[in-house]
Amino acid sequence: MNRDAGFLMDLFFPAECLACGARLARGTICDKCRIGIIPHRTAFCGTCAAPLPGFRNICHPDTPYVMGASGDYRNETLRALIHALKFGHIRGAAAPLADILAHYFAKLPIDHRNCIVIPVPISKERMRERGFNQAALIAEHFARFFGIPHKKDILIRAIHRGPQSELSDHAERRENVRGCYAVRTHTERRPGTEWGKVILIDDVTTSGATFAEAARTLRSAGARKIFALAIAKAA
Repeated sequence: MNRDAGFLMDLFFPAECLACGARLARGTICDKCRIGIIPHRTAFCGTCAAPLPGFRNICHPDTPYVMGASGDYRNETLRALIHALKFGHIRGAAAPLADILAHYFAKLPIDHRNCIVIPVPISKERMRERGFNQAALIAEHFARFFGIPHKKDILIRAIHRGPQSELSDHAERRENVRGCYAVRTHTERRPGTEWGKVILIDDVTTSGATFAEAARTLRSAGARKIFALAIAKAA
């Protein structure tokens, strides 16, 4: 579906569940499909993906972030919503995905005060191709849910490379994103506010390579604590 078609879908949204196609009075997903999304109950180590009892790394303390994922990518409903947004260009799918992520995050033992929300950026080439950054749309709704700042222009994708989804080897994924991200030089770095705690948001995490590289970039620019959140964990 091209961008124009996606725009028309947003304007004249058929009242159908994006997952199963059932007719809806309003919204984008039916109650039956929403109930079928089984949320995770813990955070995960960004290195080994082990469940963490608290929101801190205990198995690999040198990992530059703690990872969260609201659900499993194998869940058909969750996967259908992500595909509708990312590949179907249906921007209306961002709101229910952000809602799922927000409710998952709200149950974790973390104080979201003094946090800022930063989406994983895409390159200018990918932006021209897709017309929007799906992570930024999710992050915007997520930030509004908690009433915290959404800073979509702090972290940028400085180098364009092929999509991670086309690579299966973890080493290839790490190399594919190495050096891709940068922090804008004019960004303020005030401890306790801008760089107190960062919530980094993406749609899907598989090997963790994207989160790791983005987190390292933010850390090198002064971020003290990073919570990397994805809608779904595929590994």
